[in-house]
Amino acid sequence: MLFTKYTSRFVVTAVGLLAATLMGCSSGGGKSDGAEKASRTGAEGGKTARKYKADDGRTIEIGRSEAADGGLRYNNPHMEKGKCWLAEGFHFTGYDTLYIAPTLSTATFNEKNQEEVMVHGLARERLVSVMEEYARRGGLFKQVVTRESDIPAGSKTLKLENTILEFTKGGGAARYFVGLYGGGQPVLRVRGDATEGGKTLFSYEARRSGVSAGARVGGVFMKDEDIQIQDIRSLVLDLTDFMAAVGGKYPPVD
Repeated sequence: MLFTKYTSRFVVTAVGLLAATLMGCSSGGGKSDGAEKASRTGAEGGKTARKYKADDGRTIEIGRSEAADGGLRYNNPHMEKGKCWLAEGFHFTGYDTLYIAPTLSTATFNEKNQEEVMVHGLARERLVSVMEEYARRGGLFKQVVTRESDIPAGSKTLKLENTILEFTKGGGAARYFVGLYGGGQPVLRVRGDATEGGKTLFSYEARRSGVSAGARVGGVFMKDEDIQIQDIRSLVLDLTDFMAAVGGKYPPVD
């Protein structure tokens, strides 16, 4: 009875605070020649628009840009500050194939804990599979592959390689008491580099930790890996939104 009473009070309080809680990272039309030209001209002219209209009606924000290191550095609100960079003249277009390489990891965690090893392994796999799903849906590339052997001979290919920099499995006990405020949530920080012929054309770094409303309000009842997949989808959505905006798939709105 005491557990039920405490849980009920926790959920009521959480719902009351939900309006002020981070519910996800993405801000909430098809492509036109005008939209594509406006987006690309901005990128090549040293700046791009800050907001764009996604195909599903969402208004997405990629942040303001400034010239840096032979390209543009974006203050993207969905990525780590100063960790979104695009080479001059590059906008993800003109490629036959996007090759999403196997996920690397430099994160430290308890490799003797089988549950942590399992959840970490799932993160590596899901980063590839979710990116493949969203990249195919975005339509910037004629084909998207996840095995180097599947790249057609002679194909102009962009390689996207991601590395997990930080990983924490999370814990339901901590989420019971302070999950609404981020306690006990899984943590995933990822760096990605898009290259052609060994030359880096785009790099980003993004971090997620229980960003969904479900993870914050009801995370005590969720598995760590279920929260993690929501975080991965949030991260990949923001990444592919950025690619679509810069690539001219989304029209600018400011």
